[in-house]
Amino acid sequence: MMSTEEFAFNENLSQNEARVLHSLVKWPDASDQEIHSQILMKKSTFSSIKTRLKEQGFYKRYYIPNFPLIGFELTNIMFGELNRFTTIEERLRIAQDTLKSYKEDFLVISENNKAFNLSVSQNFTEYAKNSESFFKLYSENKFLSKDGMYVKTYPFELSRVFSFLDYESLLAKLFGFQSEPYDDRMVIPTGKVKKIKLTKAERKVLVGLVQHPDETDTLIAEQVGVSRNTVANAKRKFLKKGICFPRVVPNLEKLGFKLLAFNYRKFNPKISSQDRIDAIEMVRDKLNPHFYISKNLDGFIISAHKDYESYKEAYKELDRFYNRQEYILDEPISYTFELPEMTIIKPINFLPMIMKQLNFNPDLPLIDQG
Repeated sequence: MMSTEEFAFNENLSQNEARVLHSLVKWPDASDQEIHSQILMKKSTFSSIKTRLKEQGFYKRYYIPNFPLIGFELTNIMFGELNRFTTIEERLRIAQDTLKSYKEDFLVISENNKAFNLSVSQNFTEYAKNSESFFKLYSENKFLSKDGMYVKTYPFELSRVFSFLDYESLLAKLFGFQSEPYDDRMVIPTGKVKKIKLTKAERKVLVGLVQHPDETDTLIAEQVGVSRNTVANAKRKFLKKGICFPRVVPNLEKLGFKLLAFNYRKFNPKISSQDRIDAIEMVRDKLNPHFYISKNLDGFIISAHKDYESYKEAYKELDRFYNRQEYILDEPISYTFELPEMTIIKPINFLPMIMKQLNFNPDLPLIDQG
């Protein structure tokens, strides 16, 4: 049970509401019956709280394709500082249409003169096309700072995706619950995988789930032009084989978080396997990142914090650990974004990249495509 002091940060939620929200984030693929039985809550109480949290905008549900299984090879991060003599409004006036045309970008955030974006690409050539187009446009319009933007790529075959839109450990700490180890929640595989072959109907269902993550099988069937049984069978197959996975994403501002932190670090290649394991657990315990992806030599973290002081304290403890183990090479690159002030240029959206990857025409309804 959480203490009053632990829960003071979350004055907008009752303890039962906190239990429901955390359980939805922790078990996004479980049925309502499975969840309320697990947390020992009456069905009627659970259902009413879940509906209320949804209506009040405390969370959103997503279906995320398991990228390497359907042919994507790498995830990418671009980050850095922009020309401080330009404004977000000026940059968007010129570049917004171009930025929105990059189907592989699924999240783009900016604040004043700093920004980052996340993307998933079929291969490096596809990503390089967007990257070169971006740098050309921003250079011509003098939007870049002297240091410019950094670009880092993480091939799925060589990377470990510890957290991908996973807020379980963050909410566990926030509400005073026990958090799950990363090993129990990692769903994007490392190493070489065989691309899954999908029928045309299954490809339609996958797009339907990404586009309508909260809807019933019947509605998705109507939207994509297949039978309800086809949707139900495809969904069971997708979840069993990990072809896609659900995520419940909480509204950070409604929960009282004020800060988003981005951190990139280079690692010492001589670090032992045990030290690497210890560092991973330290990151989970101190930062609770919702994005955490790394290769042997570098990695990045995106985490949320209730204020600047808690952010600095968390990183101070992590840095002490890193310094003792000589884990880090060079100075880390860090940026903070104030949630109320930052501009979400492109909110989380996987639909354009999936439509492109699965060879559907984005300008036609799925029901009209074969």
